[in-house]
Amino acid sequence: MILKSSLAFFWISTLCQFPKAFSIPTPFKYNSKIYMRGGNQDPIPNIQYPEETLSSPSHGILFIDNFCHYHGGYLSNKARAVYNVATIQSLSTYVSGFISMQGSTDHLKDCIPSPDEIEAWRKQIPFEIVAIVCESDSGLEEAELLGEALNVKFHNGYNPARRDKFLMNQELEKHGMRTVGQKMCGSLEEAICFARELGVVDESEMKQEKQDVDGISENKSNEDSDVNTGKLGLANNAPTFLSKKEKYCVVKPKRGVGSDDVYFCSNLQQVERAFQKVKGTSVFGSTSGEKHDHVLIQEFAQGTEYAIDIVSKDGEHKVAALWRYDKRQANGAPFVYFATELVDAHSTEGKIVCEYAKQTLNVLGLKHGLTHSEFIVDEKGARLVEVNCRQHNTNFAPLAMAAIGYNALDLLLAAYLGDLEDLPLEMQQFQLPWDEIPDVPVTRAFAAIVHLVCYKEGEVTNVRDDLLEEIQNMDSVYAMEIYDNFAVGERIEKTIDIKSDSGWVHLINDDEEQFKKDYDRIVELMPEMFDVK
Repeated sequence: MILKSSLAFFWISTLCQFPKAFSIPTPFKYNSKIYMRGGNQDPIPNIQYPEETLSSPSHGILFIDNFCHYHGGYLSNKARAVYNVATIQSLSTYVSGFISMQGSTDHLKDCIPSPDEIEAWRKQIPFEIVAIVCESDSGLEEAELLGEALNVKFHNGYNPARRDKFLMNQELEKHGMRTVGQKMCGSLEEAICFARELGVVDESEMKQEKQDVDGISENKSNEDSDVNTGKLGLANNAPTFLSKKEKYCVVKPKRGVGSDDVYFCSNLQQVERAFQKVKGTSVFGSTSGEKHDHVLIQEFAQGTEYAIDIVSKDGEHKVAALWRYDKRQANGAPFVYFATELVDAHSTEGKIVCEYAKQTLNVLGLKHGLTHSEFIVDEKGARLVEVNCRQHNTNFAPLAMAAIGYNALDLLLAAYLGDLEDLPLEMQQFQLPWDEIPDVPVTRAFAAIVHLVCYKEGEVTNVRDDLLEEIQNMDSVYAMEIYDNFAVGERIEKTIDIKSDSGWVHLINDDEEQFKKDYDRIVELMPEMFDVK
């Protein structure tokens, strides 16, 4: 349910949800890496050409798992319309296997080709594939392997450390970069022992002491007075009910997506419960039934949490957007997203985290493409949370366009296609000039994505239209949506992570006081937005 939007470029879609793993017959290999694929139909390139063109395109982009209208849909449509290139739509093994489980077979011709099929598949494509864009986490590994096999112009080779949360930190540590303490633990005894090494104590030894995390001003340099370092919520990511004198850890799988099976542990009893929940679970994206025989234990890094969207071209990294999270305790969960706020990359912390992020991409061999990565910054500098070789999984483009003047998706097309010859002159105004874009962005307004937190559970008897009307009439509100599964008659649950939000609001305002006032009021209204029985 869209409640407010006057944007000609506004896109809405329903994101597909897939299980963590399942088994599919017929194994095959790319460069000795084993994958599985179902069905016996030969894949056929699903080619889409520009609607109006005087000549056949000489270049194209291959898209894998393109489901979202405002991510892959936006990229593929604009690539054809603005750059006059062709696009190919394909499905990863994981996603095609899931669709097969629903009884469908029509999609199998759109699967990525196996090594035995790749030559025949490639001969059906009358243009050069310059890049591969994968929208899903589950298809990223195959996208890398296929890029190598096809030898596309913009590919980064194969590196499992770009998806393995243990290996990526290990690689950074090898290169002398600051990282969290971590260990892969195969037994509960090993996990408890390492948690003790990190300083985690028994529940009986804990001291309850409220955190002193009132805001960002205490870490703010004098030179930051004229830049937007973030206005919403708290700067520190530590739950306020815990003692700042104690140490904590995070228990999670080495390969995952979002916050699935990620547990914050404040004592050894919680470590034990989290370890037992993660051990033996299915590896995300696995098509062979692979299980987690080890569990990743990491030091909990306290500080300000940032997310960075970076587009890279031939090793040149340009920050498209720097975001600061406002996460809070809610509904028994320690880290619930309340806002993702655009901030200036020219602040003291902004410069630190952007430079660290670029070094991270260099260590992982990421010379091309779009990444969305997360970092924690404290008084000693930055540390990595994770790197994702895909887009920011939210509808960020409209807000970035309004607050910065460009977005990561258009910058990605500029990196891949901007140097092609014979680009359509009539579309030049829609083509982003790569060389003219700064290395880091500057926000020209205060802007944020507000994540609507649901505090109720049960069957919805009433959606508070009076509160929604109050929100949509706020000066800072740019667009908003309440998800359809929060309508009257639907059963809802309390928000505990990003996937259980009830909707979102885009805020933008050049008045700092009004921007913050509107945000605080939305947070105040969240608990009463739904009546349930």
